[in-house]
Order: sequence, then structure tokens, then C-alpha cells
Amino acid sequence: MKKSPPTVDLEPAHGITERNEYGLTILTPVGVKPRRRVLYVNSYGGRCHWNEIKHGVVAPHHLWGSLELVRLGYEVGLAEPLPDFYLHRNPLPHDLRLLSAVRSWLGRDGIVYCGHNVLYWLPLLRELGAHHCRIVSLLFAREPLDQSRAHSGIIALTPPAAEHARKLAPKAKVAHLSWGASLGLFPRLDYAPERFLSCGRTRRDDVTLVAAANLSRRAFRVVSPLRPSDYSWPSNVQLSRGAPGETYSEFLREQYGDCAASLIILSPDPLQRTAVGMTNLIEALAMGRPVIVTRTGAIPAELDVERAGCGLHIEPSDPQALVRAIEQVATDPRAAAEMGAKGRAMCERRYNMGRFASDLHGFLDSL
Repeated sequence: MKKSPPTVDLEPAHGITERNEYGLTILTPVGVKPRRRVLYVNSYGGRCHWNEIKHGVVAPHHLWGSLELVRLGYEVGLAEPLPDFYLHRNPLPHDLRLLSAVRSWLGRDGIVYCGHNVLYWLPLLRELGAHHCRIVSLLFAREPLDQSRAHSGIIALTPPAAEHARKLAPKAKVAHLSWGASLGLFPRLDYAPERFLSCGRTRRDDVTLVAAANLSRRAFRVVSPLRPSDYSWPSNVQLSRGAPGETYSEFLREQYGDCAASLIILSPDPLQRTAVGMTNLIEALAMGRPVIVTRTGAIPAELDVERAGCGLHIEPSDPQALVRAIEQVATDPRAAAEMGAKGRAMCERRYNMGRFASDLHGFLDSL
């Protein structure tokens, strides 16, 4: 059995030194000769996230195992974020700006590890022989992947993503690695239900949420800095944009302390093109709170919350079904607390960053 790296989420820089070279922040394990170099790039995060992580504003799991890889003996270069690639809009320089670092620092045995699907030029240039390092990208669901056949490996977060990756790149190595939370940051709080919580903004079905809130007598808190305010939110809904300057730990305690259940209400996605809401789901499970999740997209194929006993599914665009699920949770707090406990246990067993990073190391080591 693979040994997971130690949990040091509250001290993210523990065992790590850093320097700035080649336009990267390079993280190196203390007192260990690096076994391999990895260049991490994403559409968010990277160098700027590392500084926020050190100040406790962002959770370490948003570097997708990079910090844990350092503690496992890798040297990891964090690049500046790249925007989504569009050939007609922002083709240059895009990831072409990383070619110098790839050639001079990463080397032939190195790996470009993309935490999403934003690469274009680096895999193409590998096909053309301009460099020889391996290319690995991560897919959430059935989203597109430019230059997929130039990839050495593809990491799939869900079963639909794994199936899709094998069709996109038949010769690439594909691994289904479920994501996970940095559990050291997630406190164990007593279940004290008062409000139903909705966090996040991407592809959220606010129309259904507003309709359900108007039908319900329960209290709601809707948190997102960019959620629209022009809906007819009823008086039982508290809108919040979050407290400026609060740490991630403070946010978790503030929002989940009185959370009866986390509402992950999503726009319909019958073709499983996205796994929107996954971060929200893992966060709620790690906080030991039951979840109510729209049965759509790729998430139910990864985790059927009803079968796992940690929450309830509802069908898309059905406010009355949402109200029924809310009432089921509200009228049986003991059962709801048991759902939350099962969710936390699932995170401790599988959906945690130690397990993800251990599996990621095994995958990268096999390339």
C-alpha cells in the first residue's frame, strides 16, 4: 500500500524551500535531492495561489497535489495562471511563454502537469520534436482537450472523464484519480442546523433555488461575491459576499457552523460535459455536513451521495423536489447528522489530498 504524505495543511511551507527562476516559483524539498521536476500550470492558481496559501486565504488542495509532490521528493515549478485557450482570441503567447523554462529547467525527464485543459502549444511542440518532456493534463468530465493525442497521460477526476480521455487519446495513459480536500484545514464542528447553505457561482441554477426559497419556510444563506442580486430573493434568504480578508479556516467556521445542509443546485448538464460543484461537494463533506445535489453532470457518476448515505439527489430544474429534500433534512436532524458524519468519513478514506497526491505520484512515476 502506498504511503500518503504527512498532513501539514496548517503549515503549507513545511519542508519546502522556494526560489524564483525562469519566470516560475520553484519549490524544492528540504534536505532531499529532487527525484524529478514537474512544471505545474493551470487556468488559476500557480504562483499567485502559493502566496495566498501561505497566508491562509486559499486551501492547499487548489494546487492539485503540487505541495505534496514536493514533500514526496519532487521539485515543482509553479507557473503564472493561463487563460482558457481560444485560437481566434488569445493564441499567443499563451503557454508558448513556458517553452524556455521547459527547455532550460524542466529537462527531458520532466513533466508538464496541467491542472485543467488549457495547454495548446507545448503538446503541439512536443509532437514536432521541439522538446521531449511528458505532458499530463487533468479532465473533470467530457470537456475538450486541445492536442489530446500529444499527451503522455491524462488524469480523470470522474468516470465520464476517464471514458472520454481514452477516446480522445487512445495511446495516452489514463488514470481516474478522485480529488480530495486538505483535511487538516477542516475542523470538526458539532451539527447545529439553522440555515441551508448555497456557495459557489459557476453554472448554479439560481432560478430553481429562488423558487424553492419562495416555497420554503426554512432559512437560507447564499454566499458568492458574484451571485446576481436581481432575483426576487425572499426574506428567509441571507445574501452574503463573504467577509473581506477572512482566512479560509474562518470562512469554513462561519459558513458551515450553522449549516443544515449544503445545497449544490446546478444547471442541467445531461451530456456530462462538466463536473461543476465538485469543489463545493468535497468541502461540505469534509466539514461533515449533508448535501443536496442536483443529479446532473459528471458528479453523480463519481459519487452517488444517496447510495453513499451522505446526502440527497434531486432532479434538475425542480424547485418542489428541492423543497422536499430540504424538509427531509430539516425534520430529521439526527439522520442529517449521520449523513454528515458519513461524508466526513468518506473524505478521510478517499476524498483527501494525501490519498490524491499519493496516487498522483504513482501515476507520474509510471510515465
